[in-house]
Amino acid sequence: MARTSKRYIEKKNEKTERKVFKAGIYTRLSNERTEEWREKSYSIETQILSCKEYALKENIDVLEVYTDYEYSGTNFERPSFQNMMQDIRDRRINCIIIRDLSRLGREYLEMGRLIDKVFPFLGVRFISVNDKLDTVKETDSKKSFEVTLKNIINDMYAKDISVKIKTSKHNRARNGYFIGSVPPYGYKIKKSKEGQKLVIDENVRFIVEEMFDLTLQGKSQYEVAKHFNEKGYAPGMIYYKTGRVYREDDDPEWNKGTISKMLTNPAYTGTLVQGVKQQNLAKGIKQHFVDESQHIICENAHEAIISKEVHERILRERRERKKNHVFSSPMHNFENRDYENRFKGLVINNNTGKELNRRTRIYGKNRDRLYYSFQNERFSGSIKPEKSVFIMERDLDQAISDKISEFIMKTTSKTKFVNRIKARFNKAIDTFKKDIENLKRKNLNEENIIQKAYEDYSLGKIDRDEYLLKREIAQSHMATFDNEISAIEVNISKLKKERLKSTKWINDLYASKNLEKLPGDLIHSLIEKIIVYDKHEFEIVFKFNIDNLVGGTSDE
Repeated sequence: MARTSKRYIEKKNEKTERKVFKAGIYTRLSNERTEEWREKSYSIETQILSCKEYALKENIDVLEVYTDYEYSGTNFERPSFQNMMQDIRDRRINCIIIRDLSRLGREYLEMGRLIDKVFPFLGVRFISVNDKLDTVKETDSKKSFEVTLKNIINDMYAKDISVKIKTSKHNRARNGYFIGSVPPYGYKIKKSKEGQKLVIDENVRFIVEEMFDLTLQGKSQYEVAKHFNEKGYAPGMIYYKTGRVYREDDDPEWNKGTISKMLTNPAYTGTLVQGVKQQNLAKGIKQHFVDESQHIICENAHEAIISKEVHERILRERRERKKNHVFSSPMHNFENRDYENRFKGLVINNNTGKELNRRTRIYGKNRDRLYYSFQNERFSGSIKPEKSVFIMERDLDQAISDKISEFIMKTTSKTKFVNRIKARFNKAIDTFKKDIENLKRKNLNEENIIQKAYEDYSLGKIDRDEYLLKREIAQSHMATFDNEISAIEVNISKLKKERLKSTKWINDLYASKNLEKLPGDLIHSLIEKIIVYDKHEFEIVFKFNIDNLVGGTSDE
């Protein structure tokens, strides 16, 4: 029988050797197990080590390690998982390595969609080390069945453990155990085998008592917050993270919103109200707020800091103030009230970079007119030397309307404008495509060099070392060309996205024509941010510069 030449084997494998895989290792630990229950084999370090060993064996370059700590496998909205998917779309990585299928997820329908459709479509090599699954290697029907079966089992496991954990937590809550992670300010957690109990934290007990005493004296939430800031007390989360009772210079301050939440929390009377938000993974129900009738209430769950009588008095006085508030009065039943903050997340304080809060103000001789404004937190209890930053909402509406009219005046018709913009993007994309074709021709030339070197080697014109050297040099050139092609493809993808965004922006711009007050969706579509300066001055930053778009688009 004829013997297969090693040279032929080398030639056959050349194409595989040229493929450069840039991998991301994905690891995950579930939030559905406590630390003492975790198996060491599933630790983040063990997962990474296992994946790196496989990558080393397969000559795969590992660019990034993505880790989601304490995230359920049934939830695919995990931050690191989403970052990994974005890197795939940006062509930063083209290979995913996981230790086993359950690390990627435990919802078999979504897992099947990712492995069978999404990853192949995106050209991603998918590797599950323990399952001996590598999508660049041939997968027989038996292995495919094993993968499907394991995904189903993982899905069933996740739903089963979710039900058990939910039942266990609810039972502990009914028995007065704290099932949260961060205790109310003024308490600390004491752990036992049965669960977590709240005990009074004597280090900050006096601050909680002071808050209730000041409120009983008639102090407002703003006044209490300001008093705490003047005293230098560290806010609850700072104390929880650092153990510091008093603030340092860069620490955040108390604000009236925090005081309000504490005053209404029944935990300070010894009563635990839990299960306010629930989910059911077994039935595919995401976390949501539930009706008060479903709250788990346990009285005398722990030692109280204030009496129930004091707490009820404070709640009663709050209800009275709300009832007598100007907006609750029949004479102030404004027909033009606008509850929606159409500018949410857009109006920024130039001095601090923070978002300005939307406020409602009443004016007029009979206090029968109202307006909306955006202002900083100067009146929330802060004692920082911060200037008042303020802008009227109606001024923003007027300025946006005027600016849109000005933009449209610079264009001709919407159709011609859109076509011109598309043409400019298409021209840039075509230039990039020509660059890719040029690089592919260079790649083909290097392939021919390898082919010629192999033929010379086969005929004995050159020795093995010279052949391998020529092949290595050519493959190095090809790897460089491949990387350049990948980078250009990323640029093409970005241009296509910008083309889509810019045409949508123009359509929304024309849709806003002659509107004195834009709806929230159009505002967020057109505007990047609004910067507010001192003395009521502001700057509107649109998502696209109209002058740049108009440039070179005039009719011929």
